[in-house]
Amino acid sequence: MINNDYLIIKHNKKTQALMNNDTYMDYLDRLFRIATSVFEWVNLPDGMDGDYLEEVLYYYGMGAFLYDDDYGFINTKACTAGQLNIYGLPTRIQCYSFEYNKTLSVYSGLKGQDNDGAILVLNNRRRRPTYDTMQLFAYRLYEAEQTAFINIRAQKTPVLLICSDKQRLTMENMYKQYDGNTPVIFGDKNLFDGSVISSVKTEAPFIANQIIQYKQHIWNEVLTYLGINNIQVEKAERLITSEANANNEVINMNLQVFLKTRQKACDEFNKRYNLTGDKAISVRVRSDLYNIIKNELSGVSELADIHYYNPDISAEPKKEVVVNG
Repeated sequence: MINNDYLIIKHNKKTQALMNNDTYMDYLDRLFRIATSVFEWVNLPDGMDGDYLEEVLYYYGMGAFLYDDDYGFINTKACTAGQLNIYGLPTRIQCYSFEYNKTLSVYSGLKGQDNDGAILVLNNRRRRPTYDTMQLFAYRLYEAEQTAFINIRAQKTPVLLICSDKQRLTMENMYKQYDGNTPVIFGDKNLFDGSVISSVKTEAPFIANQIIQYKQHIWNEVLTYLGINNIQVEKAERLITSEANANNEVINMNLQVFLKTRQKACDEFNKRYNLTGDKAISVRVRSDLYNIIKNELSGVSELADIHYYNPDISAEPKKEVVVNG
């Protein structure tokens, strides 16, 4: 049974604060699901978990592949636990997870280094987590969502009522009926004297549709940052080849920021354990990424088709690209 008290929102400061927090956390959770679904790991040995690895890279910026005598092949969180090598990468890392903690040397392939340790997996060259940037995007989406919400409510209550303190409780009770969409509101004819009660029109302009377009712009920024191709323009607009190519170049560069460090970890793992052919591990862009994004952005009804950039596929440029035309 649906709880009607839940459906009728009481707009007090405490409820609004909870609503603000829920809106922000909802967007942050959506961004997490998209960001951790961009890549899929292929041929990982039994005992390794690609989804957990992406979660670790998202929140912490670095993880590790290793072989443990008790668990076999596993992947864990990682943090620096020693000096840096000539390329600024740690020579030793602390590999840790739930009920697990070991400090190991890092495989680097350099002569004179201990190359029997763990494989360092980086989210990007700077070892920065994706989470920090997603927090900024989530806050912008939250601000836009709440601004649109307030603007829409302003269309429902465009009048400011002015009354005496004695009439305030009566007016509050009547407003609750109005806010609850009560079809008929009854009042005392002796109470509603125009000389005692007056109103001021706030006349808030309707800009919610513009804010929704701004939200779509933020979503496009998110996808571009993650290396996911997205084009959103009005049906009458056209993108010439140079504009389309420039957009793809930026997206590809962003994708490579995340992809190259993951591929490097795969190469080092394969070399460390002599894996080749069908046995070698690899990482690639998910083939079902479009459906994942479409599900998370289901509230953005005007969002145009989204495609992921595949660096392995190249096409001859056309003189003109028509989008949604």
